[in-house]
Amino acid sequence: MVEILTQPRDYSVRLESVLLLCVAQHRTRARTDRRTQMKSFVALVMTLLFAAFAAAQEHTQRSTPPPPAAPEVSRYVSDEGRYSIMFPSQPKLSSQNISAPTGEPLVQRMAMAAGGDALFMVGYFDYPNGIVFNLDKARDGMLDSVKGTLLAQESISLGGAPGLQIKIEGRTDDGLVFINRARFYDTKPRVFLLQCMVQKSQDGPTADEKCEQFFDSFRVRSTP
Repeated sequence: MVEILTQPRDYSVRLESVLLLCVAQHRTRARTDRRTQMKSFVALVMTLLFAAFAAAQEHTQRSTPPPPAAPEVSRYVSDEGRYSIMFPSQPKLSSQNISAPTGEPLVQRMAMAAGGDALFMVGYFDYPNGIVFNLDKARDGMLDSVKGTLLAQESISLGGAPGLQIKIEGRTDDGLVFINRARFYDTKPRVFLLQCMVQKSQDGPTADEKCEQFFDSFRVRSTP
């Protein structure tokens, strides 16, 4: 209901209050939209990581038993993951239990942080003997999981370990179009997956630079 004011002096005061309220509501809606979009990204990331792993495995006969933004960036060190990388903020950690084709239980772990309009992630898992990780199938699994389009790819390496860098366009279930840059590294038996995701509307040279800086800051420690 619109209140009709009869005193001009009161009107100006009330109008100022209404304007301030509108601005506050606009900012609240903007923050809510960003949170909703980020939640869509987070849910999507877990799907992408699992899909890439599931598609990339090739079951082979086992010959021997397995052996037992923006905010200031800072280097995050994962002792368990044996890696470090520059995140824009303290990452949130998560894990998910999955199964290898051999039936053995596996755990995939992820560190994730938001910076500006981008989401930065590192995931990894260890595959057992009898499994061969295929980089091309990992790429295809990621594409299939979001019915995405491959925009670019490049063979890369990390300390002699083979890798693959890709850029894909996809869409979340709620219609959000995104660009995902990803790097796979097969360090045998550990696979690392680095991802940098932005909305398509935010993609461009600046996003390229941020993602490349994130990827290039990645370091892996050798097994003790």
